Amino acid sequence: MNFRVISRAEILSLITMHDAIEAMARGFAQLSAGQVEMPVRVVLSSGDGFSLFMPARLGATGGRGAKVASLFPRNRDRGLATINGVILMIDDETGLPAAIMDAGELTAIRTAAAAGLAARLVSRPDCRVLTIFGAGAQAPWQIEAIRAVRPIEEVRVVSKGGESARRLAASLKGVEARAVTDPAEAVDGADIIVAVTTAGTPVFDGTGLPAGTHVSGSGSFQPHTREVGDEVVTRARVVVEEREAVLEEAGDLIIPIEEGLVTADVIDADLGEIVNGDAPEGNAGRELTFFKSVGTAVQDVAIGAEVLRRAEEEGVGRV
Repeated sequence: MNFRVISRAEILSLITMHDAIEAMARGFAQLSAGQVEMPVRVVLSSGDGFSLFMPARLGATGGRGAKVASLFPRNRDRGLATINGVILMIDDETGLPAAIMDAGELTAIRTAAAAGLAARLVSRPDCRVLTIFGAGAQAPWQIEAIRAVRPIEEVRVVSKGGESARRLAASLKGVEARAVTDPAEAVDGADIIVAVTTAGTPVFDGTGLPAGTHVSGSGSFQPHTREVGDEVVTRARVVVEEREAVLEEAGDLIIPIEEGLVTADVIDADLGEIVNGDAPEGNAGRELTFFKSVGTAVQDVAIGAEVLRRAEEEGVGRV
């Protein structure tokens, strides 16, 4: 049995953020059109972390595969990556393994690419100031994804403790970047606000956000945790990856629904509906826009298929 093994370094040599965003658009378009087979993901929890098992098949393009990924936050103290795993791509005609690739970096890239796609579809085209809460492994990719679709000139980074925010801000090139400790100062005048943290409660007060602000939440994904508060959800056009997933996992929406502030109908569209032209781009007449992400296997298989295609074309990877 022969299959291609693709390393992290090889992955980064094969795709750009623009490639990843386009892969997300293709994947979500198929998901919305009912062309995807995607069982509910399985979660195994133990100790200070958990492992996810996420299979999917994209019917229109024939991508078939599964991701096994683990998130162990205390790995940071062990000098290890907090997100680890693999994506297994399977030949759609024979069922034979086609490739195995590092899922740690790809998870961060595809998560950011979905946020970038959402920003391209619903945020104002003239957004120039980006505030990001969180400075971990996901944060640089989130910044890159937003910069790929909007003319960002200023980036403000907020993190617990502040040191990681200062490091991240110092690493950014071609943009004015600084670490900010006060959440209110960080969001004042921001056009796009991204939350990618492990916080259990909202990381900023969105009461005074001006009309036209775009908010993106890609960190919390458990029913009892949230990064974005009710004051955003009740004013925003809410867009998601997939309704069923967020209504099971996203506390940012589940909590205000349970409190009676909104209903499940607060979700106006999923990304695929907008990509396919079944729902409009922009704010659809709402004051704010809010994209909530919990991650789906569609993203993993879509980006895995793109990496595999390019690896086969360029002869990259070990067979």
